[in-house]
Amino acid sequence: MMRLFRFRALWSLVFVLIVYLVFARVTPIRPRGESIRAILLVLSGWGMFAYWRPFKMAVFSEGWPDAPGWYAIAIFGICAAINFNCAVAIFWRLAGQPAFLVNNAVYDFWIVLAIVVFAILVSVPNLFGKGVPPIDKIQLGSAWMVMFLLVSYLVLVRPNLDPLADVVRPWLDNGYNYEPE
Repeated sequence: MMRLFRFRALWSLVFVLIVYLVFARVTPIRPRGESIRAILLVLSGWGMFAYWRPFKMAVFSEGWPDAPGWYAIAIFGICAAINFNCAVAIFWRLAGQPAFLVNNAVYDFWIVLAIVVFAILVSVPNLFGKGVPPIDKIQLGSAWMVMFLLVSYLVLVRPNLDPLADVVRPWLDNGYNYEPE
């Protein structure tokens, strides 16, 4: 039986699943959805910043990038896509738009898994450890702080984003014929 507990990564993921199930059960959908999206927005923004230089080097290399270059492009692209998705979802909900599109338990669990992945991605490159130049530590810490403060402001202050939502709604609703209200 004790041999089963040697698999720390497996048990960590099981623990994340159990914590999420409890969290989903006891937390109302709106604050849960907004809080986990905010965490993922911060981590994906941090990931974009952390992988910007390898991404730039890979994109501007002559010929096809090598394997690490492709990895940098993939990680930066994933971070950018998820960052944009989370930003739109947070904006959509803070603007008072329909909740069912972004507030459901299946979508939220995907976000929890993505949070775990991004926590791994931004910690594996040794962002703050030995050998990292002080300027990189300052830049990465500053990028994280800016993302954290921006998201905190949006979630805590909840500025009225209805006018901006009305401007972008024609592009977001393009192609769908909703019943008149």
